[in-house]
Formats: sequence, structure tokens, C-alpha cells
Amino acid sequence: MKYPKFTNLAVFVIFFGIALIEAVQKNNWLEAALFLALGALSLWADFKKN
Repeated sequence: MKYPKFTNLAVFVIFFGIALIEAVQKNNWLEAALFLALGALSLWADFKKN
């Protein structure tokens, strides 16, 4: 079964985006940096060409 191309982006926004916003609202900058780095790594892994 082939998934739509936006599926990975939707998962990224739901998990990493919301976690990043929550960390920023709590002024927890170390946690925010961690989620930003993990989110960037996740996007890079999803969109890189094999």
C-alpha cells in the first residue's frame, strides 16, 4: 500500500511541532532545542533521496 506524500509531514507537525510549541511556552529552552533538532533530523530523513 502506498501512503500519500504528506503523511510524513503530518506526523512531523503533530508530534514535533506541538512538543516544540509546548516546550517554548514553558520556557524550557533545552527541551525546545532537542525537539527542534529531532524534528529537523526527521524531516531530513523523510525527504532525502536514496
